[in-house]
Amino acid sequence: MAGLLVFAGYYFGAKIGFAFTFHPHSVSVLWPPNAILLAALLLTPVRTWWVILVVALAAHWLVQLQSDIPPLMIFCWFVSNSCEALIGAGCTRYLIRGPVRLDRLSNVVIFCLCCVFTAPFLSSFLDVGFVILNGWGTGSYWEIWRIRFSSNVLATLTLSSLIVAWGTDGFARSLSTRRLLEGGCLLLGLCIASFSLFSEVASAAAGAALLYAPLPFLLWAAVRFGTRGAATAITVVAFLAILGSAHGYGPFADESAEQNAISVQVFLISMSLPLLLLGALIEEREQAEKTLRDREARISLATESANLALWTVDFGRGESWINERGRAFYQFAPGESPTRESFLARVHPDDRVRVNETLERARNTTEPFESEYRLVLPNGEIRWHIARGRYLRDDRGQLSELMGVAIDVTEQTKANMDLRLQREEMARLSRVALMGELTASLAHELNQPLTAIASNAAAGKRFLARDALDLEMFAELLDDIFTDARRAGSVIHGIHRLVRKSEGDRRPVDLNELIREVLRLLHSDLLGRSTTVETDLAPSLSAVSADPVHLQQVLLNLIMNSVEAMHDTPSAQRRILISTASDNGFVQVSVRDQGGGLPAEDPEKIFSHFFSTKPNGMGMGLTIVRSIVEEHGGELGAENVEGGARFFFRLPAA
Repeated sequence: MAGLLVFAGYYFGAKIGFAFTFHPHSVSVLWPPNAILLAALLLTPVRTWWVILVVALAAHWLVQLQSDIPPLMIFCWFVSNSCEALIGAGCTRYLIRGPVRLDRLSNVVIFCLCCVFTAPFLSSFLDVGFVILNGWGTGSYWEIWRIRFSSNVLATLTLSSLIVAWGTDGFARSLSTRRLLEGGCLLLGLCIASFSLFSEVASAAAGAALLYAPLPFLLWAAVRFGTRGAATAITVVAFLAILGSAHGYGPFADESAEQNAISVQVFLISMSLPLLLLGALIEEREQAEKTLRDREARISLATESANLALWTVDFGRGESWINERGRAFYQFAPGESPTRESFLARVHPDDRVRVNETLERARNTTEPFESEYRLVLPNGEIRWHIARGRYLRDDRGQLSELMGVAIDVTEQTKANMDLRLQREEMARLSRVALMGELTASLAHELNQPLTAIASNAAAGKRFLARDALDLEMFAELLDDIFTDARRAGSVIHGIHRLVRKSEGDRRPVDLNELIREVLRLLHSDLLGRSTTVETDLAPSLSAVSADPVHLQQVLLNLIMNSVEAMHDTPSAQRRILISTASDNGFVQVSVRDQGGGLPAEDPEKIFSHFFSTKPNGMGMGLTIVRSIVEEHGGELGAENVEGGARFFFRLPAA
């Protein structure tokens, strides 16, 4: 199909070229075959160029034989025509590195340099040499070279640009009815203006006055239809101008044939070149705007899907922009421009100072900022937001723009709060369950001071029944009762602290003292299980910022796990070593036992949900312990050691 189009175009183009010859010169004012062959090479793959050249040779030979031109001259002209097309197409394809499209300014510049000027410039020397050698035509070498060069420049500017512009994907584009109607009106107006300039209707004086009549339509075509419109309009004006001048009409028909040909060519070339560049610039700008709109649409879709608010503030222009999602977030009115003041006015009063300080710090350092805050909407609703952004500076170091994005994390924050409350409740229930397991031991711990109190009270009653009261002995009895009461109260207070809901208050905690307190609670249970506890507590241990109730639960779980791990260990070997140490800004607590150790294949499995080595265990104890430690900014670990296992956790020092 391409070969047939090239054959027909080359053949009829040659016929038109002969009609555009200003005699007595043998060179046409506009020679279409070269331009058609060049356009065909630009639009087809390099591997098929030989087919295009063979088809063009057949058409060239056929049309030239009909004009009684000697065969040698026919062949020489085809050689020069082919050289021009190959030079132009080869250089252009090499520089553009892809499909040749005239929708970018750089591509049009390359096309003009390679195809419009370089290729005709070089091939004209060969062409005119063939003409002189064969004695064909009249005129000097440089006269024929000049006419041939300008003829091919004009043909390439008009026909080649037209074919390449429409041959890429021009016909594949669907044009609306409105655009087709506009194009029809443009073409009709251009034809009328050009016909009035280059026809017998206009006199020489009127023709000179109407010389710029087609210009508005040419600009219209370039601005509204890009390169395709400009190339089409240029071709229409060129054909009408050459036809009119060849028949003696228009402003370029009053001089000699040579002068008329030069005038027409200079006029059309000087008009065509800037229009093609303008059309390419307009089309490239429209394509850039379309790409920007598509990108904005994709970004808008992404932000809508991700529930994001975007905003920008241009300090140079004093303008600000926020997307529709952002207006919904902050409840800005349709015509209201977001400002820093209006934004801060919606921030919760407790967060306002912190957010403002974050913005000021980012403004002074131009570092990216991030802030989580509460937003108080006009209807009183409170929403949680996270905002990220950055201040930009220009080449002079002045603030130029602020860009930011915000996301509503209210639902996530509420879910995290609910999860934290559920986790705290589970931890409390775990403590209650643990206290249930220690009921007998705790009863024994309370029974001892209560029994001592009862005995001392009975002895005191007997002392009071005596005639002679020993006040010193009675005071000692009261001191013993007071001491035992405090001991019983301490046990009850420890139980109460463990089973009540934690208020989440963090304060400096001495881990050594906390370990001693837990061991006092477990004293009877440890004796009942024949378990010895040794401590190696580091002196002057740094305090940690923590919730003491939560840390008591951690220690209780670890110690009781160690006790249960030694169930099958002989009583004489049931020993637990609890140690503390400072470690590079952290405080580490270690609980080591002489039990069966951790699973050898996967020690970390013990921290999995619902995994338990105890027959009636829920598998939540160590999971809760790890969550408590990690909430305090620490880490929990376990390892097998010689003769048992060791659990340890590290917390940042206060």
